[in-house]
Amino acid sequence: MGNHPNWEELVGRRVQVRKDGRIIRTGYVDAVTFAADALWIQAHGADPRALYEKARGHAVLPVSDPPTARN
Repeated sequence: MGNHPNWEELVGRRVQVRKDGRIIRTGYVDAVTFAADALWIQAHGADPRALYEKARGHAVLPVSDPPTARN
């Protein structure tokens, strides 16, 4: 499963949030707490901005940005 060791390095990056081995959210990190033990994922479409915490068993891994559309 894995977990990125330094959540503070993930601000602005696209990540997968996992819990119990399952992907529960993919999105961009909006902010990380000072202690780097929790982070906010930006709102997107119908998904609201959400907080995920290490203490609650969330793991976070960076993923590649989706390709952009070209004309």
